[in-house]
Amino acid sequence: MSKHEKTKQKILSTPTANDFTPKEIQNFLDKYGFILKHVNGSHFIYAYPNGDREFMLNIPMHNPVKPSYIDKIRKCIREIEGE
Repeated sequence: MSKHEKTKQKILSTPTANDFTPKEIQNFLDKYGFILKHVNGSHFIYAYPNGDREFMLNIPMHNPVKPSYIDKIRKCIREIEGE
């Protein structure tokens, strides 16, 4: 299993882990297909174009990334994958 797949499984599991580094999240979102739109301070704004819908994430990259933002990523991935 690749590092990307391990990170994805960790993101999708509950309870939410609170040990994700900003670099881990950035690498995962980049490889998953999210596009970094812009950075405003510590907030990274990502978009995922999916047909007629665009998913947006606003993630403050503090170490560690707070579980509530991992929850948002999980919800977004589940919507993208149709779960």
